[in-house]
Amino acid sequence: MKKYLCILICFFVCTLSLQAQKGTIPNVKTEKMDGSPMQFREILSDSIPVILTFWSTMCKPCIAELDAFSDEYEDLKRELKFKIVAVALDDERTVAKVKALVKGHGWPFEILLDKNQELKRAMNVSMMPQLFILDKSGKIVYAHTGYTPGSEAEVIAKVRELQ
Repeated sequence: MKKYLCILICFFVCTLSLQAQKGTIPNVKTEKMDGSPMQFREILSDSIPVILTFWSTMCKPCIAELDAFSDEYEDLKRELKFKIVAVALDDERTVAKVKALVKGHGWPFEILLDKNQELKRAMNVSMMPQLFILDKSGKIVYAHTGYTPGSEAEVIAKVRELQ
């Protein structure tokens, strides 16, 4: 029974990833770290590829993934034209922890808040961390769920292909 459940879960996650790869991002309302509202599609204003990751303050793999990207971000920005946007899925009860966590880890990329989970639902995010790569027009060209150390290299390779 457990074997079939694992197969079903893997199929479901792969199906969502394939559906996401064919789509573009929605234009829902999000919030910047300073509390100001932002239409989500504004992340495409620079016309460069975007690594979009969904995370939470209570998700240890999410924090490990963001730390891994942070370690390489400045060097990669000198070589590649891209940006990272990390969307915190913390709700009203835990969103206060986001700012302190971001500051404590020194993450240099853009952080958005999705307190009402509207973006999460629109993007079919079911597990965290969930990562998407968007081309400069906003088309989803890659999707990945979960994090294992070193998997950021595959993401960076995909971004290189978009240059």
